[in-house]
Amino acid sequence: MYIEPKNCWLQGCKVLVAEDEMLIAYDIAYSIEEAGGTVVGPVATLANARRLCASDQVDAAVLDMNLLDGNSEALVGELSARHIPVIVNTAERLPLAFQSTLPEVMVFAKPTLPDALAEALGRQLHPEFDIENRA
Repeated sequence: MYIEPKNCWLQGCKVLVAEDEMLIAYDIAYSIEEAGGTVVGPVATLANARRLCASDQVDAAVLDMNLLDGNSEALVGELSARHIPVIVNTAERLPLAFQSTLPEVMVFAKPTLPDALAEALGRQLHPEFDIENRA
């Protein structure tokens, strides 16, 4: 399935990309830029993701649950508490405790089309945007 890129989905939004598989990270970053967003990162470690969140205002995030130096569950919770939309893109099943604590967090199972991630972020950031009325 191909999702047509929409240039305004993420217009003006800074999106953190934390993914330890660099080819996947670059695909996600490209889709975010195609949707009008600015990529913060990509980074492969939790430490770098936290550093970027502290030093750069992010509007949204796409996070792999398991990064090179640890699990990003706490970061997902912190960003959600700050009302920053987060999408988890992971190859592993999430613990039920995580799912019940943060039911609003969208979770995609790898492999995922990067355009689908950009569209999902756009829907979260702009719920008023009617995806069916594409220009």
